[in-house]
Amino acid sequence: MPTPFYHLSLVRDLVAAEDFPPLLRDEWPAFCLGNIAPDAQNVSGQTRAATHFFDVPMRDLTPAWHVMFRQFPRLADPGPLPPAQAAFLTGYICHLALDQLWIADIFDPIFGLGAGWSTFSQRLFLHNVLRIYLDRIDLPALQNGASAALKQARPQGWLPFLTDDALRRWRDFVADQLADGAASQTVEVFAARMSLAPTDFESLLQSPTAMQTQILSRLPLSTLADFRARGIARTREVIAEYLSCQKA
Repeated sequence: MPTPFYHLSLVRDLVAAEDFPPLLRDEWPAFCLGNIAPDAQNVSGQTRAATHFFDVPMRDLTPAWHVMFRQFPRLADPGPLPPAQAAFLTGYICHLALDQLWIADIFDPIFGLGAGWSTFSQRLFLHNVLRIYLDRIDLPALQNGASAALKQARPQGWLPFLTDDALRRWRDFVADQLADGAASQTVEVFAARMSLAPTDFESLLQSPTAMQTQILSRLPLSTLADFRARGIARTREVIAEYLSCQKA
């Protein structure tokens, strides 16, 4: 549910920790690509469930990577895998964990089917406005090296359910928006997805009063900051869980 840019911004926070695993430092491009890879369904034409291993609404609370590992047991043990693939998969499950946390803590209670205010279609629109708003906070820091890191990732049969071609096309779509002088296409993507004009989003984004009244009154900045901290903590847990499960 968070955008690729939000996922990548959390990755930058993770790497600052002293205990960040050496494998992920050494295979940084692959780890970065893994953190955005589940959303390659946007270019592969697959369903969300085919790459995320859960549905929305999220009726089954099983961690999505546990479902993935049941379907593809070879991926569950990073030990025998090439280092780049292991780092990529670590990033992949970080993405799944953050998405599930976002749905449980942000989307379902505030914007989901049972939220109980306005209409569901209007809530979906405002949820997308929120995601664009957060992108614009995160993008300046990402435009200093994230594009080059992603472009260095070279998938080589890393997933049995997503082709290397789809991963490369998604990598390039995201990386090109982070290059020097480039612009984010998040507004255009959401506008096309919802059959709206980009100006429908911009009119709200450019109005602090409207943003406060329609979104931030229900989801204060302090709540978003708290979610980010919990997202980082959850991601660290997932990394430790996966990298410690290597079989003897």
